[in-house]
Amino acid sequence: MKFNVEYPVDSRSDGGSWVRPETLVRFAKAVEQAGLDGLAVTDHPAPSRKWLDGGGHESFDPFAALTFFAGVTERVRLMTRLVVLPYRNPLLQARSMMTVDVMSGGRAIFVLGAGYLRSEFAAVGVNFEERGALFEEAVAAIKGIWSSKDEFSFEGRHFKAVGACLSPGVVQQPHPPLWLGGNSDAVMNRIAKWGQGWTVMFGPAAMAKTTRTKAIASIEDLAEALKDLEGRLASNGRSLSDVDIDIGSDASDMRLDISSQERVDRIAALGELGVTWIGLRLPHSNVNQTIETLQRFSEEVIAKAR
Repeated sequence: MKFNVEYPVDSRSDGGSWVRPETLVRFAKAVEQAGLDGLAVTDHPAPSRKWLDGGGHESFDPFAALTFFAGVTERVRLMTRLVVLPYRNPLLQARSMMTVDVMSGGRAIFVLGAGYLRSEFAAVGVNFEERGALFEEAVAAIKGIWSSKDEFSFEGRHFKAVGACLSPGVVQQPHPPLWLGGNSDAVMNRIAKWGQGWTVMFGPAAMAKTTRTKAIASIEDLAEALKDLEGRLASNGRSLSDVDIDIGSDASDMRLDISSQERVDRIAALGELGVTWIGLRLPHSNVNQTIETLQRFSEEVIAKAR
């Protein structure tokens, strides 16, 4: 079992400490020292105030932040969780992703999504109704230019590349791992065809409705979804062992009052279903307390779970 955590961007907590460079360095080093395997950053370039005030969260540019983290870590995988592909021109996206992979020495993992916030699509000038088609063409274009040895040509809905090249190329071959986030049928079909990982959106039905995806709110729901995915993978000549399964659940939510042994037992049960990555959730009202909680999770849960 592997473990990851998302950086808690929060300019309003602990006197703004979370958005100071020294805290980013300190947290990244603490993640690595605690034995976690991944450090993630999410993608919201233009969220609405309504969304932020209704439970949304602040964010950095994921590629700038992950490149910063690459310079102060040595081992931990650097993850987008997730990046919304339709927001950007695919070739600009490919270069940003390549840069993270090169700067980290081949430690990048990219969790991809099609997006769900209509207001954010409008703010960045992208048609919300085109997001599925734009996602598909972005994946094709990004993979294409990453694998091109010379010139690359591609005509999309809103761009045309003729003789383009990307140099330097990505470190990981044939390309960095591409995971998908979300629970929809479209996501499951993409995972079955080419995805290397699935980041499950695990939570109540209300959260699923907000993010425009299917609800997976219990271990029973997850087991059913994994059985469904297994069938889709088999139809494409693949198996569940070909795909990493990433989930954040109550077992790894350190904001909840659960004993360490119960956390270990729940994580073991997830492992038996096929889960390979666990997303840690931390309280973040105080930087010192957050890092202490991270260290405690490492000592009391990660060590036993492995």
